[in-house]
Amino acid sequence: MLDRRKSMKADRDLDRFKELLLSSCGMFFTNERELTLSSAVTQRMSQRGIDTAELYHSLLTTDQDEFRRFIELLTVNETYFSRENDHLKLLVDKIIPEILSQRETRPVRIVSAGCSTGEEPYSIAMMLAERFGEDSGRLFYIAGTDIDSSVIARAKQGIYGKGSFRSMDKAIQDRYFKMCGPGAYQLGDIRHQVHFEVVNLKDALYPAIMQQPDIILYRNVSIYFPPQVQREIFGRLALILNEGGYLFVGATETLQHNIGLLTLMNRDSVFFYRKIPGVIIEERRSAKRNLSPREQSKPGSSRQTNYGGVPAGAVQSGIRAIRAVAASDASSVTNSRDPKSLFDDALELAISRRMDDALALLDAIIEQDGSFIKAHSLKGSIFMSASRFQEAVAVCNAILSHDPLCLEAYLMLGVTARHSGDDDDAQRRFREAIYLKSSCWLAHFYLAEILFGQGDKNRARTGYEAALRVLENGSSLELSREYFPLSYNAEQYMAICRHKLSLLKNG
Repeated sequence: MLDRRKSMKADRDLDRFKELLLSSCGMFFTNERELTLSSAVTQRMSQRGIDTAELYHSLLTTDQDEFRRFIELLTVNETYFSRENDHLKLLVDKIIPEILSQRETRPVRIVSAGCSTGEEPYSIAMMLAERFGEDSGRLFYIAGTDIDSSVIARAKQGIYGKGSFRSMDKAIQDRYFKMCGPGAYQLGDIRHQVHFEVVNLKDALYPAIMQQPDIILYRNVSIYFPPQVQREIFGRLALILNEGGYLFVGATETLQHNIGLLTLMNRDSVFFYRKIPGVIIEERRSAKRNLSPREQSKPGSSRQTNYGGVPAGAVQSGIRAIRAVAASDASSVTNSRDPKSLFDDALELAISRRMDDALALLDAIIEQDGSFIKAHSLKGSIFMSASRFQEAVAVCNAILSHDPLCLEAYLMLGVTARHSGDDDDAQRRFREAIYLKSSCWLAHFYLAEILFGQGDKNRARTGYEAALRVLENGSSLELSREYFPLSYNAEQYMAICRHKLSLLKNG
């Protein structure tokens, strides 16, 4: 009985450290990793002369230096040069030249998030130097970040053992490294082209070194986080990414991040994400040009020709309305124009990424007509795109108070629940969407994704097959814009369904 009580207390003590690590930096310890955590706790308690787990836990919550040392014992830093080299070759040979062709002066900003001892960002720096020569230092800004301060210190030194070179061409190694001890090699001057900083990816704000990147490499990092933290961090990285930017995750992580924030793409058999709202925008505009005059008068249709990607007068009229609202004259503005006309302006403001302006105009529309469902839906979609999920949920509840059968509201509630890690609520919302419309491919797809993650292979297969049937039998253009204002690339989802079905077939 005594041994059992000790075991129960040890479990409670370990749970306390698990909770601290999850809340502070997103680290997740499954049963098979508990021994690592327990060993780290025991080691640091012994080194600090602390007798009880309670006292050491208290120290971790108040002493940042001790917490940093504790983290160093828990992080896995397995990496090497030219890892998953197909990603890097695609970047250097094709994507970066395309970015440079559209760039005048500003350097291309590249961030390696979770870079460990620096092999990844240094691999990119060497490959860029090979391709662009001495200009690479001027053309690119490369940053590496990691939560472990000890590996960042090692990265700055640029000294590596033989294991780090197992995928590197010997000629490249000889060109950039010099021996500095038995089995040790130091990177030359090119290491000064890479900037390093200690960063906790779960922090609410990221430092300047990470801001406005054109390319983010976030590879083989999220596998150590639970699903909720994975979605949270991916959302933050998506927000800081420049428009048109690229985000790469590890080959085994690609599909788990497909949560609607960025567009999943496949090029040269390499999957990656891109921040390209313009793709869906142009599809939507093309479709509108083919609508009948009667259809064009519906909410959400464009009334004007566009130039430079924005309809003539749309932004200007929207701004005028917003300024009037800001001057506390909302009633005169909205009463002088039809809400549907104002909504078209709000839509174009959102399309042109002027989200604050769009929200201000939508608030004015809703003040005039609280039952205008499309205005609520667009507002909820904007909140979702900014990872403002609680506000999106509030908007969905407002929609349902006016229209309890609004399919879009249930879809948005399902997506926000999934982002929050509440798979039970997400399943309920997606089932409600399917009840309202049995051919709702998006709800079938997300239900299948949840079931796939839970290991329910048979039901996941049924869900993917249902989604794929609808997608294959419909117009990709129409399906992509079917659940306005949620924009989805139907071709992308067909590819994912087929891929998951092949995994289920072979598994």
